[in-house]
Amino acid sequence: MVAILTRLPLNGFQDPGGQFHFCNIADNAMTRWTPGQSFFRNKMIKATYHTVKFWIIVCLLTTVLGTLAILARLFDSSNNLSHKVSSLWGHWLCRLNGIRVEIEGLEHVRKDQAQIFIANHQSFFDIFALNAYLPVQIRWVAKSSLFHIPFLGWAMRASGYIPVNRSNREKAYHTFLAMIGKLKAGNSIVIFPEGTRSADGTIGPFKKGGTLLSIRSGAPLVPVTLLGTRNIIKKGSGIIKPGWIRIIISPPISSQAIMDDKEENALRNIRDIICRNCENRKARHAHAVSERAP
Repeated sequence: MVAILTRLPLNGFQDPGGQFHFCNIADNAMTRWTPGQSFFRNKMIKATYHTVKFWIIVCLLTTVLGTLAILARLFDSSNNLSHKVSSLWGHWLCRLNGIRVEIEGLEHVRKDQAQIFIANHQSFFDIFALNAYLPVQIRWVAKSSLFHIPFLGWAMRASGYIPVNRSNREKAYHTFLAMIGKLKAGNSIVIFPEGTRSADGTIGPFKKGGTLLSIRSGAPLVPVTLLGTRNIIKKGSGIIKPGWIRIIISPPISSQAIMDDKEENALRNIRDIICRNCENRKARHAHAVSERAP
């Protein structure tokens, strides 16, 4: 057997540790990972680790902080304390999962006045980041089915968030009236006028609900640009990839300015602001990459 093996045409390679690995040239089969395969395997291991870690943290934080939000409602009927707990939930979800958040334009956020934040929608992390880093009392509008999830839904009700059933026009109208009531009570609202998360990163057309809400409530519209969230978790995927998020808050647009202009024009202007912020960021990133290139 030894004689047969010594007559086989052998070749091999030496790894960085000095160990020599043999392969048989006859069948060209090497018992090793190629560089491309190793890179792909390491990438998959990291993605699996971060994804499992994320969902474990979500479950733990939702249970613990959800309970605290429910208890906070017993001592504060305004829902403000419960929302602060919910805000802490978003903050720790970002921090514990290695998500770096930068925010620009905080001077445009008014703490003495309700505002309607109009944002592009790329990922679930849009909600986590805005909930954590907008330093005001927010009342979210969310699908009614979410309010039935243990701890999460209970905490959402305790925080004064508003359920919406888009399939029922009468209930949707009652939700609209509830949003006006929250704004007039001094709470801010976040709206994603695209209606759903973008599948490819493209900013879709904006629906009119935000402008009508501003006119009826008197609250200004504040354009908010979200960058980087889609790279963390894409629509239709449960895979988590830690990265950075940038929030750009643009100057507010008063309800009077919206009434003086046509609603369609005001909505188009807000979308243009958000699209321009996205394009400027992409241009700066491309320039930085070119500067680093040899």
